[in-house]
Amino acid sequence: MRVPPALLRTASVRRGLRSARKTLSIGWYRTRALLGFDLGPRVVVDRAAGGRRIPHPAILVTREGANPDRLQVDSHSSLDHQTETSVTTEATNTTAPYWLRDGGDLGTYPATHLESLLMALAAEDLPYAVSGWSSLPTEIDRFVLRVPSGPEASSATLVATQPSADSTEIIARRVPHLTATSLPSAAGEPGPYQLRPWLGAGLQRESQSRLVLSPVQPVHEVLAALPAMPGPPTVLFVLPYLAVGGAERLLLQLLAGLGSSCRSLVVTLEPHLADRGQTLDEARLLTDHVYTLGDWLPREARMSALRHLIRRYEVQTLFGWNGATDFYDRLTEIRCAWPQLRILNQLFNHQGGWMEHYSQAVIDAVDLHVAINGPIRRALVERWQLPGSDVVQIDHAVSVPEPPADAEREARRHAIRGRLGIPLDPVVVGTFGRLHPQKRPLDVVATARRLADRPVHFLLVGGGPLDGAVDTELRRHPLTHLTRLPLHQDVSELFDAIDLCLMTSEYEGLPLFLLEGLARGIPCVAPAVGDIPHLLEEGGGRTVRVGDIEAFATAILELSDPETRRAEGEAGRRRIERDYSLGRYVEQYREAIFPRAENA
Repeated sequence: MRVPPALLRTASVRRGLRSARKTLSIGWYRTRALLGFDLGPRVVVDRAAGGRRIPHPAILVTREGANPDRLQVDSHSSLDHQTETSVTTEATNTTAPYWLRDGGDLGTYPATHLESLLMALAAEDLPYAVSGWSSLPTEIDRFVLRVPSGPEASSATLVATQPSADSTEIIARRVPHLTATSLPSAAGEPGPYQLRPWLGAGLQRESQSRLVLSPVQPVHEVLAALPAMPGPPTVLFVLPYLAVGGAERLLLQLLAGLGSSCRSLVVTLEPHLADRGQTLDEARLLTDHVYTLGDWLPREARMSALRHLIRRYEVQTLFGWNGATDFYDRLTEIRCAWPQLRILNQLFNHQGGWMEHYSQAVIDAVDLHVAINGPIRRALVERWQLPGSDVVQIDHAVSVPEPPADAEREARRHAIRGRLGIPLDPVVVGTFGRLHPQKRPLDVVATARRLADRPVHFLLVGGGPLDGAVDTELRRHPLTHLTRLPLHQDVSELFDAIDLCLMTSEYEGLPLFLLEGLARGIPCVAPAVGDIPHLLEEGGGRTVRVGDIEAFATAILELSDPETRRAEGEAGRRRIERDYSLGRYVEQYREAIFPRAENA
């Protein structure tokens, strides 16, 4: 593919605008500092001058406590599952710039442990990096990482083979690896990175302007000497984060369906936030290659690291999944660097959301636009005048569980309701999802209040930005017929407790929550947005206008009748079995990612 000249000009203009924006921002900061405003120190991250290169092999590995100059280690079973291969165990090797003291427990870390550390070291020219969310074995003040006489390395630490001996102030970065067992409350913090040694002496001088310079190296250039790693056809999925949500569950289903027929890389660009949960553990069970760039690299280095991964793993297809700001902002840069790369982008909404980030530059850079429903496909074709061949519609899909016998269903219902403290007799209406303005969770509360005198109970499950607003409303005016639960990693068993699914969103594409409910024969009440009317055109529930509380309440009462509810649930289940099967979903994506004509 030849890069259009307009795309090259767009990339150049974007670089100029970013530079001008940074200059203006720094100038405004200095002006306020001179006027006496009480401002915190400002870390200015910029591309470092020069072009240092890390050679191959990059890492010398020895056992814990071993002297790298005297001991040769023959066996490193703990390295077997690590994705980073630029390592040596030859103690006589003097070219590797970094040294890892391996305590034998690398198997407890994700497969990308060494790669994460190496890219963090490359990005900021760090002499020291440590992994995990546990506290560093050193004292950290506001800017400077202080060590007694030299870094005491451990199995979770990489250290330069020639650490600075004339200063106790070094720069370091903590590389977090989130897991379900240790999700920190401040998971959004990317970990400390501090001043370089030569900036330590200048701290007092810099404190007058409060500007601290932090040079960032281009990762793809620093690691350019590391050999490529050929393998099966490779796709790289880019998304903002692996939270607990429909988009993430759909990606996990696709990874499972693709299996070993290809190599899948999953890259996140934003820090993981505790209130959104995380599905990193599930992703790591499906592919070794899960990289959380947003958690351990400064923003200025993330796209450079992405370019490094594209080169090293000989990526054929880059897939923007569920939108990411950096992905759209740097898409022209990626296209210019990789003219032959196949680029796909997926959209979840036809209005609002990531559709608003589209521009002609994005259109020119993307080879195939993936719409998850009809309205999105029409918006792309009509609004952006895209030919039909450049847009493909792939509907969401879910697995359809075997319906349990009536006795088993009733036993499950009794068990889960008893555990949650929900009465057995009322019709239970469930809403599972993020408490976000898009989802309008306060409308769920208002609907519950409207039906306070009816035999209906509400189950509201989720967390997010509107947690506080929802809880405040429930404290101000308690509802005894509403059960509130926090975010759940797995909500599958909660479907056994409910009789109806309720969704009150402002806008949607094709909500996975509704598909999962219908697959279990549970009808729904939902707003007439996105592809929901199409989903329910043959039965399965009711659609109403967004924000119409009276209409929501009326629809719930209509479906409170057991026979009506059973008939609608069976119609919804048949529709899911016919049109939203996982097998069809995986094969459609496989063809979009690796077209058969190209493979041939």
